[in-house]
Amino acid sequence: MSDTWAMPSGVPDLPPGYIHVWRLRTERDPAAGLALLSAEERQRAGRFRTDLLRARYVVAHAALRLLLGRTLGVPADRLRFRQNSWGKPELAEGDLHFNLSHSGPWAVVALARGIEVGVDVETVSHPPPMEVAGIAYSAAERAVLAGLSGPALTAAFYAVWTRKEALSKGIGRGFSFDFTGFTVSADPAERTSRPKLPLGLIGEADWHLHDLPSIEGAAAAVAVPADGIGVVPWRFESGLWGL
Repeated sequence: MSDTWAMPSGVPDLPPGYIHVWRLRTERDPAAGLALLSAEERQRAGRFRTDLLRARYVVAHAALRLLLGRTLGVPADRLRFRQNSWGKPELAEGDLHFNLSHSGPWAVVALARGIEVGVDVETVSHPPPMEVAGIAYSAAERAVLAGLSGPALTAAFYAVWTRKEALSKGIGRGFSFDFTGFTVSADPAERTSRPKLPLGLIGEADWHLHDLPSIEGAAAAVAVPADGIGVVPWRFESGLWGL
């Protein structure tokens, strides 16, 4: 995987065996994107308590629809979604899988054909919210963090957080399993790694975790269900809206 976010001239073709991950800023005018959303999505957007949070939600979900629509060659506002048994969103038809995450001013969208994928982005705070580790990190992960401080602690904390979230979203079972029951690498330098999963979560997939290229003020990771899958990072900029 490249260590930079490439700027395409449009939405490139997505061949089997590859995952495209798109990075975008959500602090933009949401008016055009609002027209792409379903009635249910607009209702959900209306429940946010501030204009900023509402705008971020609209922009992230509109960008997801645009990327899916252009990859499939169908109008973005005609896409229909459903949820799996544990609540993970998926397209109602076809083999194009996706995952969306947004935090603060950033969103990331992962697309893949015929395989599951999970992605996570988290804005970084100093110091990190260590209470999260107490309820969601394994004993091995907490032991690593206990020996760190300062910037090293922050980097390791978010490496674990984004890798665990991406993996849980890739598996697609939401919060139906114990996050403390599996372990990911806490080494920020280990940008590709394999998690240690209990038997009940292993299944047929051979999950690999990849840290995504640098994002200002944030950390991000993607989970893929096999070795040898190409991960291509793209920048979603204003020219791609085409509205």
